Formats: sequence, structure tokens, C-alpha cells
Amino acid sequence: MRWLRFLPLTLLLGFVLFFALRPSSNPAELGWFPTWLTMGGDTADAWRNFAAFFVLTVAALLAFRPHWRVVLAGMALLVIGLEAAQNLIPDRWLEWADVLEGLAGVALAGFFHYLFRPKSDSI
Repeated sequence: MRWLRFLPLTLLLGFVLFFALRPSSNPAELGWFPTWLTMGGDTADAWRNFAAFFVLTVAALLAFRPHWRVVLAGMALLVIGLEAAQNLIPDRWLEWADVLEGLAGVALAGFFHYLFRPKSDSI
């Protein structure tokens, strides 16, 4: 049953990879995606990037709790790597604002983990 802690991480990682590596960055093109998440232009995009990597990092920290430094470094590399991979997709490009928003989500998840970590986790 220990594998159940990896299930949310796997689902969220698939979700983030699906949206990051699509040829179109507009989620409104998908019929099943909630329309309230597609409104707001660039501001909504910033919050989507921030929230996606925050939730993904929280799931990774819960799955790999003792190795939180490695998880935070891996999530930061994932943010940068996914944005860099968008350069290889037609009509997509690297946006430094997206990188900063994703890294802010990872940093906030790391900060909350630092505040609420179990006493057995040392720094």
C-alpha cells in the first residue's frame, strides 16, 4: 500500500506534462477543461503555472518526504526543463515569466514544507 502515496504525484505529473507539452498553450480549446480557468488572459496563466507547480511539488514532497532537498531541486529543474522543451514545439517558446512563476510555486511549497515538516526531518 506504500505505492498509494505515489499515485497523486503520478496523476499530477501527467496533467502538468500534458499541458506543458501541447502544441497550443490555450486550454480553452479543450472541451473538458473548465472555462473559469481559461478566463483572465496572462494573469490566469500566471496563476495556473504557479498553482500547478505548487501542487505538484507538494505531492512530490509527500511522496518522497525524507529527500525533500532532492525533491525541491528536481522540481526546479522540471520547471526549467519543461519551459526549455517548449522551444522544440512549433508555435511555443520559452517564457522567463513562466519559469519564474513555476519556481515561485516550488519555492512556496518548499517554504510550507519547512514550516510544517516533522521534527525528525533535520536541516
